Formats: sequence, structure tokens, C-alpha cells
Amino acid sequence: MNQIICTNHSNIEFADNYFKKKHLLKLQFYILTFIAIVLILCYMCFRYNLYKTEKFSAELIDNFNISKLYSNNSNYTANLIDKNIYFYEGDTFSVIGIIKIPKINIVYPISSEISNKLLKVATCRFYGPNPNEIGNLCIAAHNYKNSSFFSNLSNLTNGDLITIYDSSGNSLDYIVYNTYKSASTNLDCINQNTNNKRILTLVTCNTFDNHYRTIVKAESM
Repeated sequence: MNQIICTNHSNIEFADNYFKKKHLLKLQFYILTFIAIVLILCYMCFRYNLYKTEKFSAELIDNFNISKLYSNNSNYTANLIDKNIYFYEGDTFSVIGIIKIPKINIVYPISSEISNKLLKVATCRFYGPNPNEIGNLCIAAHNYKNSSFFSNLSNLTNGDLITIYDSSGNSLDYIVYNTYKSASTNLDCINQNTNNKRILTLVTCNTFDNHYRTIVKAESM
């Protein structure tokens, strides 16, 4: 009789543990499914936002009217003689040129201003002269860790070609002569002492460490 009671008790305990484990596994499945859905939605949202910025950037290039832009004052401020002024999330800017880098397959407008918002839709001049003027034109763009904007800037090597279209419709080819990484606090790359040469400096965040920047220096041919 005692053996029967023990056996029944053991069976009940086994069944209880089984259902608890089954319930726990089901809960874990629901949690993992929820996390997977959230990650998929976040990725889709990221891709959609990137698509919108790429589309807006392409529209800027399409609307770039090189015959109506000019900039020739000494403090490097871009000006407009018509209403080709753009607004993006509250920021006002103009397109002062286009940058083309065949090796990494990118073509983007160059914004006259720089901000976190504008960096989403264009490369931005943050220091130096206007495109193709004497001096060191410094251009920054985001590293999205994909193939857009300056994500593949680190793939450039000495001898690679960069073409800059300026506000007069002229294009000038630049040849890369130096690529390196620099601390984000180091501003040596924006030095304007170029000995009357046309220098191009491209800057983006380092893929692995935001305390460093990827720098590409190029000189006009």
C-alpha cells in the first residue's frame, strides 16, 4: 500500500515538473519571438530611414542647379543668387557641389552647412574653402557601416580617384595621397597651410572606435 502511494506521489511530482518545464519553455519561446520581432522591426525602420535619406540625397543632386550658385567671398560662405535653399528637419542649407568616388561607388551632394541632421542626407563641408578652390576643403559624412555615404572610406588607398564638382559646373580630379586614423580631438587634418594647392580632406567615424576618425587626404591633379 505504501509503495502504491509513493509511486502515485512520484508520478504527480514528475507531471508537475513536466508542466512547469513546458510552461517555462513556452514562456522563453514567446520572449524570444518578441525579441526577434522587435529586432526585425528595428532593422526595417533603419532601412526605411536610410532609404529616405538616400532618396532625399538623390533629389538634391537632381535639383542641383550649378549655373545659379556662386561663392567667392573670403570667409568661404556659400551664397545663392536664387531660391535653391533647402530645408531638412528645421536646418537650412544649400548644395555647393557634388562628390564622386568611383572605387566605393558613391555620388553625393556637398552641403554648405554641417549638423547631425544634415549628415543624414549629404556630405557636409565643415571647414575650408568651397569646392575646387585653393585651400584644404574638409568634408565629413556618416559611417553607417554599410555601403552608403563614407562607410567604405577606409577602403581607399593612395592613388585612388575622387572627383569634385563645384558650383560653376566644373569638375576637378583629386588623387588620394594619405589615409590614416586620428583621434577625434586631433584637428591637424583641417590645417589650411597648403602652399596654394587644392587639398581635399574626407573625414568619417571609425568603424570600431568612435574616439577615432578615418581620414583621407587627396590633392588635385
